[in-house]
Amino acid sequence: MNKKTHIFLVIVLAINTLRYGTYLMEGDTHIYYIIMFLINLIAMLFVIVSRLNRKRPETDSSIRESR
Repeated sequence: MNKKTHIFLVIVLAINTLRYGTYLMEGDTHIYYIIMFLINLIAMLFVIVSRLNRKRPETDSSIRESR
């Protein structure tokens, strides 16, 4: 996944997470809003962590090459 697609995905997931989070903060505790909030939150965390893990091997290999 290239950088622009990754940023777009994080933005869309953040907007959806905020939207469902505001529904929950307003007191609307339908199970649908709770599940959608959790799914969006988990997906956003997964995308961020996968991007960080993807960058880590690149930096580790460059450190080994410089030694």
